Amino acid sequence: MSEESLDQQQLKWRNRLSVKQARIAVAITLFIGLLLSAVQITLDLREERNLIDRTVRQVLATLRESATQAAYGLDENLASRVIAGLFEYQPVYEAELRDNFDNVLARQSEPPSSSKRSFLTSLMFGENKQYDIRLETEPGNELVGYLSVQIDTNLIADGFINRATRILASGILRNLLLGLVLVAFFYATLTKPLLRISSMLRTINPNHPDPSGIKVPPKHERDELGMILHTTRNLIDSISANLGKLRATEQQVRDRESQLNAIVQNVADGILTITPNGRIVEYNAAIRSLFGLLRDEAPKGRALQEFIAPGAVVTLEHTLDELATYDPTVEITEKRITLPVIRGDQSEIDVSFALRPIPDADTPLITAVLNDITVRKRYEEQLVYLANHDTLTNLPNRSMLEDSLSNALQMHKNEQDRRQGATAVVFIDLDRFKVINDSLGHHVGDLLLKAVGSRLQKVIGRQEIVGRLGGDEFLIIIPDLKETQDAASLSQAVLEALTPAFDIKGRILFVTPSIGIALYPSDGEDFPTLMRNADTAMYSAKSNGGGTYHFFTKTMNESAMARLVIENDLREALSKNQFELHYQPKVDLKTDRICGLEALIRWKHPKRGYISPMQFIPVAEETGLIGKIGEWVFEEACRQIGEWDAQDVPPVPIAINLSPRQLMEGRITHTISRILEQTQTPAARIVLEVTETVMMQEINKSATILQELRHLGLQIAVDDFGTGYSSLAYLKRLPINSIKIDRSFVRDVTIDSDDAAITRAIIVMGHNLGLLVVAEGVETVEQMDFLRKSGCDEVQGFLIATPLPAHEAVEHLKRLPAKAGTEL
Repeated sequence: MSEESLDQQQLKWRNRLSVKQARIAVAITLFIGLLLSAVQITLDLREERNLIDRTVRQVLATLRESATQAAYGLDENLASRVIAGLFEYQPVYEAELRDNFDNVLARQSEPPSSSKRSFLTSLMFGENKQYDIRLETEPGNELVGYLSVQIDTNLIADGFINRATRILASGILRNLLLGLVLVAFFYATLTKPLLRISSMLRTINPNHPDPSGIKVPPKHERDELGMILHTTRNLIDSISANLGKLRATEQQVRDRESQLNAIVQNVADGILTITPNGRIVEYNAAIRSLFGLLRDEAPKGRALQEFIAPGAVVTLEHTLDELATYDPTVEITEKRITLPVIRGDQSEIDVSFALRPIPDADTPLITAVLNDITVRKRYEEQLVYLANHDTLTNLPNRSMLEDSLSNALQMHKNEQDRRQGATAVVFIDLDRFKVINDSLGHHVGDLLLKAVGSRLQKVIGRQEIVGRLGGDEFLIIIPDLKETQDAASLSQAVLEALTPAFDIKGRILFVTPSIGIALYPSDGEDFPTLMRNADTAMYSAKSNGGGTYHFFTKTMNESAMARLVIENDLREALSKNQFELHYQPKVDLKTDRICGLEALIRWKHPKRGYISPMQFIPVAEETGLIGKIGEWVFEEACRQIGEWDAQDVPPVPIAINLSPRQLMEGRITHTISRILEQTQTPAARIVLEVTETVMMQEINKSATILQELRHLGLQIAVDDFGTGYSSLAYLKRLPINSIKIDRSFVRDVTIDSDDAAITRAIIVMGHNLGLLVVAEGVETVEQMDFLRKSGCDEVQGFLIATPLPAHEAVEHLKRLPAKAGTEL
């Protein structure tokens, strides 16, 4: 169709549209006029009805008194005048006046008018209306008669219908003229300008819209049509700008499609487009490398199943069937599976497949992203191994041991009817490993642990499992123990395996294990209980000197609970100051004077009274509370010295025992220096007693710390001398002032020649080294005489005095020289 014919067709449509709009406008105007006329007629009809009733009642009210007199007096002449008066009201066509006995006094009637519009009359006013009035005298309201009147509604209706017809006709004519005027007005002021706007819009090129083609006539510059033209121009301007942006965006999309295609082709992961049955439709370059295809080989058109290991084809097909059941327009579904892929060189790799249906595709298709995870899978397997094995010894760690023991216990529970025997947990802890680790360094300690783990692996059989719990703790699980003796045999084998010396970087080291054994089900039915009880048994073996094994017994558990109670009570004792210091005097054998005191801690429990140090000191050592307790003892002794000095008590040195843990932790010098400074105590008044065994274990470290303490001005004494079999060379290197002969030699010095000889030798050796020699545990006069004759310098023991509270000890200090053999 040519452009000219198109314009003619559009002109014809506009003319049709204008005529149609004109008809609609006239029809709407007429309808509104008729509706308003009908409303007016209805209102007039209601008013006419009301007017009839009011008029009749007014007329009757006017004649009521005369009618009542005529009825009361039975005056027919007056009654006739009343009836005649009623006919002055034209619609009345019949009237009658009766007395109260229903006798007619006067009556008049005329034929009612006839009307061709009786239907409309009935519809608007109903049938002819009759009014009956009761005639009553006043004030007694006595009934004297009746007045009846009938109204001709046809006569009234004719007049009303004539008025209504005139109203309706004039309304129709008026509204018809109004409609035509409105049509002409809107056509001239709205339709024609809109047609001009339409013509201007047709000149706009849709491919290159130019808003300059829209011109606003000056007369419409400030009216609604001008606003429409301005808005249209702005809209076309925006469309033009957006169209330019859209074209630029389309170009960017095409560029990005090219980039995306390049990325897909160059991405490291393989990408496939396949049909639901596995046929390859599209692929990227990485697929060739992943499948190990030659340059002239193409996977397109081949089935993906050809590249999957035969045993995994069923898994792939099952996954494809599941994806085929999903509607990609409703839900986005992705399936991830790992399949073995057979490459072109027949090597096998593990490949992760991410499969997802393509939505809005003409034919059902699936994308598959392939990633070679062979290296990652091996790395994950390595991580799993590391998560379950100790990195130092490569033995199973605590987590794996717990799983292995739980599995063994579960097998026993599942097969308890058919299975006999038990499961054994062998808990191994190395004796004195901390000394080796601290003195020789962690590197040597780690090498020793690796060597211990290697020897333990050689001891166990195929069924047993050995692992490292951490630190110097190892665990052996015997899943199916036939006899209890088998656990003992294995423990003895562990002892024998660890007995030979370890050569660690040229150092010859010896280590012994303490072993605790717990059995399922007698000693526990789960991992925590068995471990706790095996640890308790191990602790019992260590308490007996180590280098042995113990089976768990209920008595051990009770002992462990008792230790736990003591530990808790010890913490409370520290916070509530339940400790006391008692002081045991020492006597100079040359002058028989009290030459010093030894401060001994006592614990007065609020419920159990005094608790022996033999009970709570080992627990304090194990739990680390000995540091705080030792600090309290030193501070309390210094405070007591200050208090006695204020009371002018004769000054004597006070000996304080230093625990092995306090000495080895290395902060003792700083702690003692701080307390001496705070309490203003002379350092020469303090003697620190250190057991011989502790000093000999780490001679170099001990010598360094003791030298620091000597520099503070403190005196150092070797306690329990003779029990550690120390060499004279080591003893000479230590900065000590005195040695104390252990009570085990003093006890039998008068009856055992060996003890007597050892005691004399210690005294002579001590004097030759320039040391003061003190004997402890003196309980008899004979022991005192022997020590005096042997040249011992000082003694202490029950013969002199028992440990005394501070207020009693001060009384002894104030006395004159005491004689040996008497209680001071």
